[in-house]
Parts: sequence; structure tokens; C-alpha cells
Amino acid sequence: MIRLAWRNVWRNRRRSLINVASMGFGLAAIMFGQSLLRSLQVQLIEKSTGSITGHLQVQDDRVDVVKMPDRFIIDPRPVAAALEKDPRVLAHAGRIHLTGLVSTPASSVGALVCGVDPEKERLITEMHTYMTQGEYLGKTPKGLILGESLAKRLDLRLGEKAVIMAQAADGSMGAEAFRLVGLFKTGSESFDNQIVYVALAAFQELLARPGQVNNYVAKLKDIETADEVQKDLSETLKGLPARVLSWKQIDHEILGVKAFQDAILFIVLCVVFAIVALGILNTQLMSLFERVREFGVLMAIGARPRWVMRLLVTESALLGAVGTLFGLCVGGLLIAHFGRTGLHLPVGEALSYFLPFPSIIYMRPNWFAHAYACLAVLATTILAALPPALRAGRLKPAEALRHV
Repeated sequence: MIRLAWRNVWRNRRRSLINVASMGFGLAAIMFGQSLLRSLQVQLIEKSTGSITGHLQVQDDRVDVVKMPDRFIIDPRPVAAALEKDPRVLAHAGRIHLTGLVSTPASSVGALVCGVDPEKERLITEMHTYMTQGEYLGKTPKGLILGESLAKRLDLRLGEKAVIMAQAADGSMGAEAFRLVGLFKTGSESFDNQIVYVALAAFQELLARPGQVNNYVAKLKDIETADEVQKDLSETLKGLPARVLSWKQIDHEILGVKAFQDAILFIVLCVVFAIVALGILNTQLMSLFERVREFGVLMAIGARPRWVMRLLVTESALLGAVGTLFGLCVGGLLIAHFGRTGLHLPVGEALSYFLPFPSIIYMRPNWFAHAYACLAVLATTILAALPPALRAGRLKPAEALRHV
């Protein structure tokens, strides 16, 4: 039957090639969309967690806005010990995030001042890779790094000093002069204009809070374990005034973007499958109309209606298999090409306003989703062949033989 079905598929070569092309390019479009969205989502998560958020954070449980922890952890030692003992944690560090005022003789600007441990921070975030001038924190005890655009607003140059003011532990305004040792450029307008980094020890001294931090940030060996580690650490720290948060709880907007992108892809999938189904249905109906007499002869010499139905379904399955193979090749080549050269997208520039995000997206295959798409296209071709096959099975041999 398969040999006969294969010959029948190519009886009308032009029609079959059109169907193969429509299925193939449709599948390639689906694979491209799946790969593009996955690449966008993965790079968005990587840049968010790699710039400031980390994979996990531990904050005081009285904090209202998790992105801006304004409460200091009462006793950071149990938190540090729990993170140190967990084998799934690659690195962790204490931080202080506070809103402060950065002043120079030329200007004063409100900014988010981040006190970080320079050596530990290198293991958690990628900020040191964004340096364009000078050096990262570490060598100068009271050094300061900030974005190029913020430096221009402050009219501040390398080696010059700026005064940072923030509320100290006793409620007074603490002030300290810091020397600009480096400039960074992440590509994010809001990031480069709003964030200032200083050494944690110097910031603790300014605030009169020795040894205190208002959040711990951790990088995991595998980001996929974030929810599991968050749950386990919450149990470990139970009874302490501390709250463990995964990156999903801190950057929940990313999950909203992901859900929106997945919804768009689902709509595209439905449209492509509808086009494929209509193409196959049309092809099989035309084939049935053209071959009514042929089916009548087959039935007259002993072929059963079920055999005729299976023949039509097999023809459709073979056509679907060729179209799926063609689409898999085209889609795979496109993904491989843009995975190597990258794809410039305006969406990268739009997202970079809020966080460091490249305008060039490097495509990554999503093999599970691609396999699902291939099976779905193949299943659609078979299902679309069922109505014509059922109709063929109901043909009366005598009436079919009289068909012209």
C-alpha cells in the first residue's frame, strides 16, 4: 500500500509540491518563532539575574518593595551560614541598596547607591564586564563607579570626587566623599543613569552600620533549581525575620512578558496549522473528485471501503512527512545561521531601556518545542485527510463507475 500511496502522491506533482512547500515553510516559521522567543526569554532572564537581581535574594520580612529593600536584616549571620552550607549555591554576598544623593560642584542627582563586596560580586553579576574606563571596585577603599551618562550629568571625571549622602542608622544624614575610579556602560538608559556602586565596607561606615546588610544575593549552579532552593532555604530560616525570594518573585514582570510572548506564538501556531489543514483538505478533496472512477474500479474488483480510506490517509501522511522533513531542514538551517551571526531586533533596544539587554539576539534551538511542532504538523495532515477518506469509503461502486 505504501508504494501505491507514494506513487499517487506524486501523480499531480505540482499540487503536491505546493502542499509540501506550504507545510515546510509553515513549520520553518513555527520553529523560527519558537527559537526566537526562547532566545529572547533566556537572554532576558540572564541579563536581569546577571546585572543586579541574582537567582535568589534574602531580605528582611518587613520589606514592602522587594526591588528596593529598605529594611536591614536584623542578624545576617544565620542567613550567610545557610547559604554557605547549601551545595546548590555557587556564590553569595551581602549588599546594601539605598536611595541616596550624589553631589558634585556642578550638580546633585538622586540615585540608587549599591554597596557591594567587589570580589564576591564578580562571581554573582556581570557588572565588571561593562566597564569602559578606569577599573572596577576593589583597589580604592572609597572608590566609586557609575554609568557614563550619569557621570556626564554630574560633570564628573575619573579621579575626581563626589559626595554621597544617605540616611544613617541614627536617622541623621551621613555624607562621605568617594573618588570616581571607573565608568560603565550597560546599554540600558535607566540603569546607567540611576545606579551607583561603592564598596560595601565604605558604605557601611557612611551609614554607621558595621557588618549590616539589607539583602543577600545568591547565584545558583543551576537557575532551574531556584524555586526548590527558595523553598528549602525558607524552611531553614523559619522563625527568623527573613524572607527568601527567587528571581521570579523579584522580576515577576519577566514572567508576564514570557506569558504574552507564548500567547502570541500560540496564535501563530493555530494560524499555521489551519493553513496546513485547509491545504491538505483541499488537496484530498480534489484528489477524491478526480479519482472517483478509480476508486469505483478498485471496489468493483474487491477492494474494501476501509482499504480505500487507509490509502487516502497514507497518501496524506506521506505528504505530511515530506513537508515536515523539508520544514525541519529549512527551520534548522535558519536557526543555525542566526545562532552564529545573531539577529538584530528593535525589541532588544526597547528592553535595554529598563535593563542591560543586547539588540542582537543569538538564536537557540528549542528541541522539545520543535519536536512537538513537527508532530503537530504531521498529525494535522492526517486529521485533515479523514473527511475525504470517510467520503471515499461511502462511495457506491456502481455510481462511482458512472462518474465522468
